[in-house]
Amino acid sequence: MLERLEVSNYVLIRSLVLDFTSGFAVLTGETGSGKSIILGALGLILGEKSKGDVVRQGEKEARIEALFSYRSGGSVEAYLKENGLEDEDGGLFIQRIVRSSGRSIMSVNGYSVTREQLEILGQMLVDVSSQHAHQSLLRPAIQLSLLDKAAHSAPLLASYRQAYDELMQARKEQQRLIEENAKASQEADYISFCLDEIEKADVKVGEDDELSAQLKLIGQSEVLTGELEEAQEALRGGNDLGALSLISRCLNAVVKASRADARLDVYRERIESASIELEDIAYSLGEYLSSISFSEDELEEKSARLALLQRLKKKYGGSLEAVVSRRDEYRSALSTIENFEDLLAESGRRVEKAERELMRTGEALSAHRGSCARSLEKTIQGNLASLGLKSAVFRIVITRRQAEANGMDDVVFTLAANKGEKEGPVSQVASGGELSRIMLAIKSALTAEDEVETLLFDEIDSGLGGVVANSVAMELDKLSRSHQVIAITHLAQIAAKARTHYMVYKREEAGRTISSIGEISGEDRVDEIARLLSGEVSGISRQHAASLLSQ
Repeated sequence: MLERLEVSNYVLIRSLVLDFTSGFAVLTGETGSGKSIILGALGLILGEKSKGDVVRQGEKEARIEALFSYRSGGSVEAYLKENGLEDEDGGLFIQRIVRSSGRSIMSVNGYSVTREQLEILGQMLVDVSSQHAHQSLLRPAIQLSLLDKAAHSAPLLASYRQAYDELMQARKEQQRLIEENAKASQEADYISFCLDEIEKADVKVGEDDELSAQLKLIGQSEVLTGELEEAQEALRGGNDLGALSLISRCLNAVVKASRADARLDVYRERIESASIELEDIAYSLGEYLSSISFSEDELEEKSARLALLQRLKKKYGGSLEAVVSRRDEYRSALSTIENFEDLLAESGRRVEKAERELMRTGEALSAHRGSCARSLEKTIQGNLASLGLKSAVFRIVITRRQAEANGMDDVVFTLAANKGEKEGPVSQVASGGELSRIMLAIKSALTAEDEVETLLFDEIDSGLGGVVANSVAMELDKLSRSHQVIAITHLAQIAAKARTHYMVYKREEAGRTISSIGEISGEDRVDEIARLLSGEVSGISRQHAASLLSQ
C-alpha cells in the first residue's frame, strides 16, 4: 500500500507531499493542471525509464520518494528477502533521483538497485489501469494471461512449459544430428584422411614443449660436454692432483693425527662426509655427460618429429590440445555416420515421448482453462451489469491452436454490449467507455487473486457519465474495501466517493509556473465537485455536489 509520496523539482512541481493512507483517494483538476506529471513521478518510483528533461528548469536533480507498506508473507516480502533489500522495521522506502544529465540513482530501503529490479518490484506494488492499459486488453495474449490469473493456472502452466521446452530441445537435438550427419557425409573422405593423419602421429599433449627443450639442449651439448669434462678432471685428475685425491690425502693425515688427539675425530668425520659427497657429484656428472651424448640420427629424428607436430598444430588449431580435440571431433563425426540410423531412431523416440508429454500437460491446461472460463464469464458479466451494461453478453471464447510456449489455446474476449447486437471480439465492438467498464469489471473479478494492494486508475472514466458514472464510482468504492484505490478522474461521482480528495492546480510564483496539489475538504471540495459536474461553480451545481457527498 502506498502511504506517502514526496516529489521535488520534477517538471513543474517544486515540492509536494501526498498522504495516501486512506483506502480510496482521488486526484482532480483542470486539463493541463499537472495530474499526468504526478502519475509520471509515481511511474519513476515503479521503475519506468527516465530522461533528464523531467528535472525542473534551473535545478540539478529531481527527487521522488515513496513509502509503502506490504503484507507479511507475500511476494513483496519474498522479493525483498531474495535480493537483500529488507528493512529492520519491515518498511519499504523507495527513492529515485534523476540528474539533469538523465542519469538515475535508485534505492530500496537504502540499498542501490537497478531499474530492472525496481520495475519488477513496482509491478508487485501498484497495478496501473490507464487508457494505454485498456488498449492492451485488446491483445489476445493479455486476455489469456488474465484468464490464467483468475484460474490459478501457474502450476499447470509451469508443467506445460517444462514439457514444451523439453520438446523444443529434443527437436533441436534431432535437427542438429541430421545436419551434422549431412555435413559429415559430404566430408567423410576428408575427415577420414585427417583422422588417419592425426592418429598415425600419435600426438601427446606437451610433447612439442618437451622436444623443443631437448633440441635446445642438443644445441648446447658441446659447451656442456667441455665444461663438465673439465669439472670431472678437477675432481678426479691425474697424478694425485684431482680434488678427490687431495681430499683422500687430507683424510689420511687427519686420521693419523686423531690417534694422538681424539678431539680431531670430528674433523675426520666431516672430511669423510665431504669425500663421499664429492664422489657422488663426480658420479652424477658422469651420468649427465652420458645423457647429453646425442647421435646425428637422434637429432634428425627429434627435429623431424617436432616439425611434424608444428605442422599438425598449424593445420588443426594452433596447439596440441586443439589437435587432440579435433581428433575427437572427427572420431565422433565418423561414429555418427556409422551409427546414424540408430542415433536418429533414438532421437525420434525422445521427440515422440516429449510430444506425448506436451499433449498430456496441454490437454490438462486447456481443460482447466475451459472450466474456469465459464465461472469468470459469469462474474465479469455480473460486474458489467452493475456498471450499467445490464443486457451485455460477455464470453471467453477458447479455440485450439498449434502448441506454443503458453499452451494450445487461443483466448478471445467477446461482447454484445446491448440486446440484439452482434457479438464480436471486444477489440472490434467495444467503445472507449465500454472498454473502460470491461477493464474495471475484470479488475473487480480478479481482486481475490491479486496480491497487488494498490490499484491506480488513470482517467478510466473517459467517455462515461450519468447513471454509468454512478455505477463506476460504486464499483471503485467496493474495490477500495479490499484494496487501496487511487483514481485520477474528471467524474464528480467518483470524486465524491473518495475518502481523500486532492486537487491539482497551476499557479505562478516569481514569474514561473508551478504545479501544486493540496488536499481539499469542506466547502472547497463542494466547489471542486460542482466544477466537475457543470464546468463552473453555481448554486445548482453546488447543491448537486453537496448531495453527492452526502450519499
